[in-house]
Amino acid sequence: MATGPATAAEVSEALSVVLDVCARLDPAAVPMHQVVEVFDTFAALERTAGGAVLRMAARYEEAGAWKGNGAKSPEEDIARKTGTGTTRARRKLSTSKRLKSQPKTDDAIRRGKVSPDQADEVSEGAGASPAAEDDLLDTAQRRPLHDLRRKVAEERARADKDRDERRRRLHRQRGMRRWDDADGMGNLLLRLPGESMNEIDARLKPLIDRAFADARHAGRNEPVEAYTADVVRDLLLGSAGGGTSPGTGSGQAVRPEKKVIALIDVEALNRGRVEGDETCEIAGVGPVSVAAIRRLLSDAFLTVVFRKGTDVAHVTHLGRQVTATQRTALEARGCRCERCGSRHLLDIDHNEGWTLTKDTKVEDLSWQCWHCHDLKTRHDLKFAGPPGSRWLVDRKTGQPWRGPTGTGPPDDQRAARRPPSSGDPPEASPPAATVAQGDLFDDDFTTAR
Repeated sequence: MATGPATAAEVSEALSVVLDVCARLDPAAVPMHQVVEVFDTFAALERTAGGAVLRMAARYEEAGAWKGNGAKSPEEDIARKTGTGTTRARRKLSTSKRLKSQPKTDDAIRRGKVSPDQADEVSEGAGASPAAEDDLLDTAQRRPLHDLRRKVAEERARADKDRDERRRRLHRQRGMRRWDDADGMGNLLLRLPGESMNEIDARLKPLIDRAFADARHAGRNEPVEAYTADVVRDLLLGSAGGGTSPGTGSGQAVRPEKKVIALIDVEALNRGRVEGDETCEIAGVGPVSVAAIRRLLSDAFLTVVFRKGTDVAHVTHLGRQVTATQRTALEARGCRCERCGSRHLLDIDHNEGWTLTKDTKVEDLSWQCWHCHDLKTRHDLKFAGPPGSRWLVDRKTGQPWRGPTGTGPPDDQRAARRPPSSGDPPEASPPAATVAQGDLFDDDFTTAR
C-alpha cells in the first residue's frame, strides 16, 4: 500500500478503476447471496469519495479556478461540478474550511466513517461546542441522520449562553416564502423559532394523526406529508373537514390532545434566567429562554415538568395502563418511536411485558410505532438501550437483532458499530419502514407505510 499524500495521478488511476467496475456492473447478474456485500461496498465507496470532495472544497476555492470558469462564486462553480444546488455547495465549502480545526471529524471523513451530510452536521455542532465533537461523531455512526440533526441543534442551543438574545435573534430570522414550481405546484416555506413551531406541531399533530388513521382505515396509502397538506389547507381555508378527504368518515380513534412539554428548574422559573446546570427546555426543541416558557404558561397545551417535583422516572404502579404522571414523563422524552423516530401511530408499550412483571414503570415503557411494535411481537424481541434511543435485541440471547434472515452489515462495519462493554450496543440495520416513517418535518420527505 502506498504511503504519503495521494497524488493527482493516483486519484486519476483510482477513478479509472472505479469507472471500469461501474461500467461493467450488472445488478441483475449479482448473485443474491452477494447483493448485500456489493451494495454495502458501493455505499462505502460513495461515502468515501463524497468525503474526499468535501475535504477538497476549501482547497479548490484557494486555487481560484472558479474565476476562470465563468462562475460568480466558488459555491456556484462547486454546485455546477457536483450537480447540487448552490445552498448545499455553500454548506460543503463552510464545512471544508472548519475541518482544518476539527481533526477528529476530518479523520472520520477520511476513513469513510461518516457521510458528507453527517459530516456537515457534526462539523456545525463541533464548531459551536468543540467538547461535543466525540459524542456527535458517535451519534453519527450509530443513529439516523434526523437524530444527529436534533442532537446538533441541542448542542448549538446549549453553547449559546445568552438564551434571551438567542430567542431575539431567531425571532428576527422568521419568515415565509411562497413560490410555484415547474410542476405547477404551489410551495409554502415557513420559518419560526423552535418553541413557536412546537406550538404549531401541538395543534397539527392530532389532526394529522386522524387523517392518517382514516386513510389507513379506508385502505389508502399516501405520504404523511399529503395528509399534512390537507390539514393545513383546511385550517387556512376554514374547512370543517379537519384534514380528511371527502366521503371518508373517521374509523379510527385518535388521542385528541397533544401537549407541549416544558422541563424547567423551579429556581430558574422564579429567577427568570438559567444559572449553572439548571434545565430550561422544551421537549423536542431543546434549551430555550425562561421568557419563552413564561410566555407559554397561559397556554392550555403546555405541561410543565419541574425538576424538583415528582421524580417521574421512578413512578411505579400495579395497573397495566400508564398514569397521567407517567404519560407526561414519556411525552417529555419526545413523542416519537424510540427505535426508528416515527411520529405517527404510536403506542406506549411495556418492554418486559406486563404479564411478566405485573407492574408499570416508566423505565420499562417506550414509544413504539406500529412497525417496530410488530417486529418486537412477531420475532419475540425486546428493546435495549437508554430511553429515547433504543434498539431491538433477541429476548432469549440478548444479542442485537439483525433482521429475520440474520443478515447484517459487513464484518468491518459491524466491528465499527460494536461498542465497548460499557457502551451502548449498536442498532441493527434499519428496515425500510425506518425511512418510510421518518420525521414529518425533516428535510427528506418520504412515503408513509
